[in-house]
Amino acid sequence: MATTTADDTAYVTTTEAIHLAPELNSSITHILRSKDPLDAQEFSSVEYINKIFPNEYSLSTVDQVLARLQAKAKQVQEELRELTRAQTDGGQKGQEEVEAAKKGIEMLFFKIKEIKEKATQSEQMVQEITQDIKSLDYAKRHLTTSITTLKRLQMLVTAVDQLKAMAQRKQYRETAQLLEAVLQLIQYFRTFQNVRQIAELTESVARLQSELERDIVKDFEHGFTQEGILVGNIGQLASACLVIDILGDDVRQNLIEWYCKLQLRAYRSVFKPNEEVSALDNTSRRYAWLKRLLKIHDEEHAHIFPASWDVSRILCMQFCQITRVDLTDILARSTSTADVPLLLQVLQLTLEFESQLETRFMSRDVDYALNEDAESAGFSESISPCFEPYLSLYIEAEDKTLEEKINGFKLQEPVPEDDLSVTVLASSTDIFLFYKSAMTNCAKLSRKKPFLDLCTVFGKWLRVYANDVLLAKLPKQGDKRPINREFLRSICIVLNTADYSLTTTSQLEERLWANIDPEFVDQVTMEPERQAFLQYVTSAPEAKDMIISACTRALVRAVETHYEPGMVSMSKLPWGTVEYVGDQSEYVSMIHATLKTCVGAIQELVTNKRYFRTFCDKLIESFVSRFAANLTRCKPISEIGAEQMLLDTQAVKSFLVEIPNLGLETTVTVPTSFVKFVNRGLGKVETILKTAMSPHEPYDMFIDHYFLLISDRNLGNFQRILELKGLKRTEQQQMVDAFQKKQTGMDNLQENSNVMSLLQVMPAQISAQGVVGPSAGLAGNMAGLGSGTVAGLMTPGGPGTDGGSGGGSGNPYQLGNIVTSSILSHSPFAALAAQHLNSNSPGGGAHSLGGELDTGSGSGVGQSGGLGVGQASGGGGGGGGSFAAGAKINVNIRKFVAGIRAKKDQDPGAAAGGGGGPAGPAGN
Repeated sequence: MATTTADDTAYVTTTEAIHLAPELNSSITHILRSKDPLDAQEFSSVEYINKIFPNEYSLSTVDQVLARLQAKAKQVQEELRELTRAQTDGGQKGQEEVEAAKKGIEMLFFKIKEIKEKATQSEQMVQEITQDIKSLDYAKRHLTTSITTLKRLQMLVTAVDQLKAMAQRKQYRETAQLLEAVLQLIQYFRTFQNVRQIAELTESVARLQSELERDIVKDFEHGFTQEGILVGNIGQLASACLVIDILGDDVRQNLIEWYCKLQLRAYRSVFKPNEEVSALDNTSRRYAWLKRLLKIHDEEHAHIFPASWDVSRILCMQFCQITRVDLTDILARSTSTADVPLLLQVLQLTLEFESQLETRFMSRDVDYALNEDAESAGFSESISPCFEPYLSLYIEAEDKTLEEKINGFKLQEPVPEDDLSVTVLASSTDIFLFYKSAMTNCAKLSRKKPFLDLCTVFGKWLRVYANDVLLAKLPKQGDKRPINREFLRSICIVLNTADYSLTTTSQLEERLWANIDPEFVDQVTMEPERQAFLQYVTSAPEAKDMIISACTRALVRAVETHYEPGMVSMSKLPWGTVEYVGDQSEYVSMIHATLKTCVGAIQELVTNKRYFRTFCDKLIESFVSRFAANLTRCKPISEIGAEQMLLDTQAVKSFLVEIPNLGLETTVTVPTSFVKFVNRGLGKVETILKTAMSPHEPYDMFIDHYFLLISDRNLGNFQRILELKGLKRTEQQQMVDAFQKKQTGMDNLQENSNVMSLLQVMPAQISAQGVVGPSAGLAGNMAGLGSGTVAGLMTPGGPGTDGGSGGGSGNPYQLGNIVTSSILSHSPFAALAAQHLNSNSPGGGAHSLGGELDTGSGSGVGQSGGLGVGQASGGGGGGGGSFAAGAKINVNIRKFVAGIRAKKDQDPGAAAGGGGGPAGPAGN
């Protein structure tokens, strides 16, 4: 038993010492597909033994188990022995197969070597057979070449002899044919120059060529007199040209050069420098002289020269070169005394002469006419460029003419009053018509630097026209002229003219690009001139304005002057003693009538409606600023007065949003952006008035109301509201103290609300806690129009506003009025006040307990009942009633709140309970 245990222990130890890779174990398991626990990857001897001997009773079978294991071990050893023997036998067989393959490769190599040797022997045999055939072929080829060379040599010798004979007899037509043949044969014998006979023959042909050239030149010299008159035989000279054509390009060029110099010798002798006939005013005689020469050449000399020589063109080219040099010298000597009309006349004559030459050779020359790449015959700028340095005189003349025109426009062009169909000043069309004519004339003279200079002159006087003519016709600040329809019409005509000039300047720029030489296109721009009709700049830095913008502001100032009496009437009303709210005030009707008249006239007179829209925007911006500033002249404003102002403001808003339709026969939809612009502007005024109409007692309630609407911690803004309400100094001081204490710890407040920017012309007072200095004035009075009413503020609806549901006519400030909503929702007696309010509400949309707004439903034009920024989320139910009725309810509520205050003064503890006391008198 002990021996068995020792063997088992040794076996187990040996087994644990063997570690195979997981991949190898997996492969072995897959191949063997054994279910024996001994073949498992994770074999554990301990587990295996425990499985065989689960208890002590099973130990009685240990001898049987050992016998089975020994038998299995012997079986495994036999299998290993068989596998080892098979592997050894397989290795020996593989070695034998390798040896057999080597022997096969050696035999294959030997056979390939034998085949290669036999192929080499076959090739040698073929070469021996064909060797004699190649020799015969070479002999035949050499013999044929020799015979051909001897024949050509014979031909060359014969042709040279005949050529000498023909040249001596001056039979040039036959000489030309023989010379062409000789030169071709000579080219064949270029490779035989080392042969003495061939070299001598080549030298004799070269001497013969020189003799022919010399003889033909003498014939031409004898055929023309010193004056260029033809006296020789035309046929002989024409045949001689055939020989010259074969002698080469250099000989041909020399002959043509001699002929042109001969023909132009008389021109040089007639038009000598410093002679009267050579003066600038006699330039036409030069061109007439060439025309006569060309006529003679075409009738008498053209038959001598071949057409391919193009002798007449070369003759004209040399004439133009000589003439250009002469005119350059003449112009240089006469710069100080040059007559501009004469200069332009001669230049025009020269351009016409160049055009005639261009047409002559383009139409007569088939090659030029059919060649797409040949854009000109070369005469378009053969003479005229010599005038370009002196075209500055022409540009100066145009500059002076434009100066006279502009000065005339300044003095003699009133705005037409009799012809109502005139929408632009006649001067604008006049100046652009002049530009068109000047541009066309200059393009005929030159399209290069002078044309660029003319563009500069155009730009210069466009800017002067914009600044000194158009802008000067606008009314100045403080102009005492009566403001009527004709006054508005004069401003609108200037605006229309600036718009017309702006558009036409862009068209002018495109025409200039199309006419100037491509080299200068990048230097032509009318952007500064376009800006000239928008921007006006003088030497003074503060004198900077935009013409169209200036026209717009002039129109706005004119309309302001018209509605100013309405503003004065508004400021004279006793806003501090208004006892009830009625219909809209009289000053609203005055302003409405004024705007309807003035804006309608401007709508008819402005041709570009884009600028009319700009005018409308500026008018709204100006009106809101003046309307808000006018509030400071209306103080003190009582709570009832502020409510009346709110009604008036709503009426003003209703006709301001319809300004774009004034003057139109057919009403169009007003852009939503314009409606929002009006609402944002007057929304600030409404917010200020809603803040001002809140009762100032108790102080905490008013301050909460201020924080809700204005939402800033600016002491100056707060004190301006107090000034607007007309409170006494002592009351203001107490409220300022409470304001400073209450804002402590309120981080959500702004430093300066943009709502109050409209009132910053109203100076603040100095308080005990800090200095609130005077505001900076109404700078940027419309900056900050981005926000509407603050969150939680109910604004009145109405036509054109966002929200507000339909039907019926009702009070736009019914029970959802800001007085009840904001005061009650922030007071300690909110619940009690809300109950009182609910009990008196004729319809839905009233406040609920706790001071929260309920979004009711119903109808009523312009009602607003919800919490939101500049919009209504529901209407007050029912509708009906006038604004005065709604105001009466508000007065009753004030009385109710006053009763609560009195109760609070008698029993302070009751107020501390957060609204738990009795309701007190309702004041209904």
